[in-house]
Amino acid sequence: MERRPLQWKKGKILGAGSYGRVYLASPADFSSPSPPLAAVKSADINLSETLQKERMFLYELRGEPNIIHCFGNDISTEKDERVYNLLLEYAPGGSLHDLIKKNKGTIPESHVACYTYMILKGLYAMLECEIIHCDLKPGNILVFPNADDNNGIHQLKIADFGLAKKEWDTELHEWGRMGYNNRCTPIYASPESLACGCKAAGDIWSLGCIVVEMITGEPVWSCRTIGELVSKILYEKPKIPENLCEEGKDFLARCFEATVPKRWTAEELLDHPFIVKNLKFLDDGSRLSSGQCYQMNPFGFVDSVSTLDLFSTSSLEPQCSPFESWCRVTDNETEESRPSCCLPSESFKLEEKLKNIHVF
Repeated sequence: MERRPLQWKKGKILGAGSYGRVYLASPADFSSPSPPLAAVKSADINLSETLQKERMFLYELRGEPNIIHCFGNDISTEKDERVYNLLLEYAPGGSLHDLIKKNKGTIPESHVACYTYMILKGLYAMLECEIIHCDLKPGNILVFPNADDNNGIHQLKIADFGLAKKEWDTELHEWGRMGYNNRCTPIYASPESLACGCKAAGDIWSLGCIVVEMITGEPVWSCRTIGELVSKILYEKPKIPENLCEEGKDFLARCFEATVPKRWTAEELLDHPFIVKNLKFLDDGSRLSSGQCYQMNPFGFVDSVSTLDLFSTSSLEPQCSPFESWCRVTDNETEESRPSCCLPSESFKLEEKLKNIHVF
């Protein structure tokens, strides 16, 4: 018999964006001085399409040691508003951006190679599922301090799949006033991503930008305006740090290859000498393969939580809406088995928009 999840509460805000906010969450009634913690991404139910797509991508990538783990979703009534909550593991070490800022260009080269290996493992797992991140950057890579010493090397996990897409997805991209694609963060974007939209090779270019930033403590591009930045990305080559070893310089050259078909893939880069020679600094726990990473679910014994009112602060009766019912669909449920009030209407076509994700 499954245990009913505890009532949870949201604490301090960990971050915010166009999708909504991220909160640190813990059980409402817990006697231990060290309660289980989770990160919860929240948005108004009517503005939660991005979070729902992210949940489906993370469901596909469950068990990957270098991808943030999703424990499920919840829909609660909070201050008389219906809120969609994405339940994620909490990263006590913050983000790679925080780690870079703290070290100010002093991260050892061997550590940089190990962190790059972890990101590549995540990218390889994503490509196996035909998923492109489209917004890979230090702020979207989370840090988990290693319980063991592990030579001072932390565990990294790729997060924030709100802008991710399937490799075969031909959806239209948003174009800004400057005439470039707005889907990604420009300073980590590849030339082809700005010009034509996100492709898998764009994530590799972004990785190269991240490696430079880990080595130098500064972004690969230095610009005063967005127009100047776009011009540099399209027409100049990124500067490779002079203090980097020859293998590291060659690694970055493979990432920054302007001709997309010649740019190395995650699989090829995993065998690059810059990576291979530094793996000796990682313990076996940091080199887990797909499916070997098991996360204890703090919300209950179930593999994936799908519930109502985990964070409710109101006594309002739960209302059955097409979106909420679809969010809670299980592997054994079909459209025919749902109540008629839960079927999509002409004015609400979210299921139609998302049906090509092919998760469930």
